[in-house]
Amino acid sequence: MTTGITVSAWAQSVDGRGEAIQALVSKWRPPDHWPGFSAVDAGNTEGLPTRGYFGAVCDGRYVYFVPEQHGESGFPTHANVLRLDTLGDFRDPASFTAYDASRTQGLDTRGFYGAVYDGRWVYFVPRQIDMELYHSRVLRLDTQSDFHDPASWSSQDVGEEHSQQSAAFDGRYVYFCPGFSGDPSKEDEHCGRVIRLDTQGDFQDAASYVSIDISDFLGADAACFDGAAFDGRYIYFVPLYSGLAVRFDTLGVFEDPEAWQAYDVRPHGFGLAVGAVFDGTWLYYCAYGHGVIVRFDTRRDFDDPQAWESKNAELTNGLRTSGFDGGFFDGRFVTFQPFFLHEGPGPRDNLFHSHYLRYDVTQPFDEDDSWQSYDASATDGLHSVGYNGGAFDGRYFYAAPWQQGPKVHKEGEFVTHGIVLRCDTLGDESAFSLRWCDLGHNGGLNAGVIGPSFLINTQGTCLRVSDSRLLSPGLHHLAGTYDGQVVRLFVDGDLVAEQQHVGTIPTSELPVAVGHIQDGAGALRGEVIESQIQAKAASVSEIADTFAQGLPRLT
Repeated sequence: MTTGITVSAWAQSVDGRGEAIQALVSKWRPPDHWPGFSAVDAGNTEGLPTRGYFGAVCDGRYVYFVPEQHGESGFPTHANVLRLDTLGDFRDPASFTAYDASRTQGLDTRGFYGAVYDGRWVYFVPRQIDMELYHSRVLRLDTQSDFHDPASWSSQDVGEEHSQQSAAFDGRYVYFCPGFSGDPSKEDEHCGRVIRLDTQGDFQDAASYVSIDISDFLGADAACFDGAAFDGRYIYFVPLYSGLAVRFDTLGVFEDPEAWQAYDVRPHGFGLAVGAVFDGTWLYYCAYGHGVIVRFDTRRDFDDPQAWESKNAELTNGLRTSGFDGGFFDGRFVTFQPFFLHEGPGPRDNLFHSHYLRYDVTQPFDEDDSWQSYDASATDGLHSVGYNGGAFDGRYFYAAPWQQGPKVHKEGEFVTHGIVLRCDTLGDESAFSLRWCDLGHNGGLNAGVIGPSFLINTQGTCLRVSDSRLLSPGLHHLAGTYDGQVVRLFVDGDLVAEQQHVGTIPTSELPVAVGHIQDGAGALRGEVIESQIQAKAASVSEIADTFAQGLPRLT
């Protein structure tokens, strides 16, 4: 094991697009088989009932679980935000904290679905308050301030009475996914009104918000979405019911119908879907309540039937792998987060499960051997089932605890829980990964854009430092250092991010992979011209001097 390392590279990219894993220099390989799961019950954190969450988001260190509702009569929504310190001991209750944000700046701010991280602020996506009101009251947290200080929290009522179901982020704008309008107890009115927030504007200025009803020009089926994703140019809205996939060209004008496209995916086997996952080339729609996974080749035209394909993964390795809520990508595998599957005709005939499904993106999509499953339903002796999306820290995916099904002898009520389920995607064989950019929308039901990154895999912990500013096309010098106490990231000689944490890097027998993830994807859209690894942590001045000297081959 070692405590000191410097990884550096001169690289150039053909474009400035982000929102994909683009690796420069790595000893990083998701293993062939599942590394393992762990679970803890965080359902009573700091005296609050911390259970019932719709999605989560990671800011690089902390995971924020998005509060939705408890399962009592009337489905009371809540705002007990649960936060996990990923650098702490996962099984230590002290790694979890909670805050009740239900009365932020005088507003009733409860009931959210998904979140967005823009490099400083976390935006909680508004959904509904109890069974009384769909709302658009956006909740925001300043991650650079005290989590428990009410002054760190702010809210803004956009004034529209329809639900939002997760969101997408293109580096500047947040696009809220419209869900339902009308009576929340019926869920029979679908909404196509997309709200867009300019994060560079004043959060509490109405001018920072604009909305349009895309069903006015795309048709009535362009409504009721559940999750979204960004591929570096296009925003994809995931249809919950209609099967009409929609995308927006961020190079166009938001209010211009010509910037929007719709395509009926039902002929390709598309059913219900919740969330989508991007692997850098393909966009995977997460099958909800069934097992047909549909994917789209983002290199091709949206309405090209040849760009779409599907795989019925209902039964994988002897497990019922059906019914998902979001998913994530680790550089090699796309993993679908299990929620429930149908076992009968009635609304209560559902099995809430944790039958994980994953696909190796380097293997043929339509072959059974490319797919794996794992039953995590009884992890660490807990009833670890019923999750809605989650968040990824570079090594671990943290599933957001939602519900375990109907309560016995209590009609209309269901069991919400706070059992956080953690999926290890890496194990202890990998050591480091220096990246041109990373995948921000990694959880299927959250959003972010992550620029240059440096990841260190210490024993049981993933250290990731990133810069939210995307690199411009052309030549750049990137470097990551770790001295056993502080991990740092440098771009063009400047220190852009650092994080303190004491740990050691495992001795890895993996080969060094340049320009991609070993046995995976994560290819750079460009060229790594020169790379170097040193068994010590270079100083800030040494990195600056290296950049100032320029690329030897070009001088």
